[in-house]
Amino acid sequence: MEIRHPDYRNSILNVTNSILKHYGAEAAYATLPELDAALEKGYRHVFLVLLDGFGVNLFKFLEENSGMKRDFKKEITSVFPPTTVAATNAVMSGLPPYVTGYIGWTQYFKNEDANVIVFYNQDFYDFEKKLEEKLSEKYLKYESIYEKIRKASPDVETFELFPNFRPDGYPTFGSQVDRAIEIARRPNRTFAYVYWSEPDATEHKHGVEVLETAAMVRELNREYERLTNSLGGDSLVVLIADHGQVDVEEIFVLDDEELMACLVRKPSIEPRACNFFVKKEKKEEFVSLFRRKYGDKFLLYSKERLYQEELLGTGKKHPLLDDFLGDFLAISVGPYIFNMVGVKTYKGHHAGLTRDEMLVPLIIHGKKK
Repeated sequence: MEIRHPDYRNSILNVTNSILKHYGAEAAYATLPELDAALEKGYRHVFLVLLDGFGVNLFKFLEENSGMKRDFKKEITSVFPPTTVAATNAVMSGLPPYVTGYIGWTQYFKNEDANVIVFYNQDFYDFEKKLEEKLSEKYLKYESIYEKIRKASPDVETFELFPNFRPDGYPTFGSQVDRAIEIARRPNRTFAYVYWSEPDATEHKHGVEVLETAAMVRELNREYERLTNSLGGDSLVVLIADHGQVDVEEIFVLDDEELMACLVRKPSIEPRACNFFVKKEKKEEFVSLFRRKYGDKFLLYSKERLYQEELLGTGKKHPLLDDFLGDFLAISVGPYIFNMVGVKTYKGHHAGLTRDEMLVPLIIHGKKK
């Protein structure tokens, strides 16, 4: 598999910074010239649509005359790790994981002594453990894209459309499209963020190179075409993804007694970006064991190397980042994941350093000349 690093001047992070710049808010990072040029045409309604797991590698399932291919501008990268927690929060904040502190599905909070599923506020390994406060609010709060836009341009109405895992969410992508079409009829300026959880869920369950995923991609394209065909000349649609996926094979890392004996606590973050807190006296042994057993499947990064190569981005480091990251991060560059659950779970996954996980589309549809 081809290795690909994030490009923080040509990424989903820069999409948000272009939008912030358009509304007069501070753009702390570079913007994308292609999106800047579209936004400068003065659209009344701007829609940012994020399809979870829609990597550029899925374009092979679309006809050449499909709406998404027609409006495709270029490839951009995700952030690192290319995973929903890190990437969607980068989009929502305009900041990289290095600054937000959002780096993966499960993060170790030292003050709580808990490996927390960030989106669920639930301990990953102990579902009986009670967390009294919402830790993302307590430790990972940031100013959102909506707040920044409203401050800079108070006349702009902002909307967010999420699936129905939220109380006010939508049951289908089609119902989100219906709502977007309604928003586009409003007389005042609007910005709407639309997040949908496919094709990620289908890829996790069935895999990437399968008929189920192909069918889901085509259905998403049909709804995209319905949206763009229904909008007038005063609406701009920008479609991106948080990451792509690859088909995977699982390694049950918790069953490796030799490796586990070197650790202070169980692994965290992501199956393809696996975080290890190692006992001080066991570091050399851990590195030797890991390279012998898994060195052909994963890159082993020290925390220092991760920072030096700026994989998480640049800026003001989040004060808890050193606590979240262990001594070593194992990053997949092939089809393998470290299963931290104990039962076979995934056919497809993400968060590694391969091209198919890292590259996502920049799709722009607007009718103004």
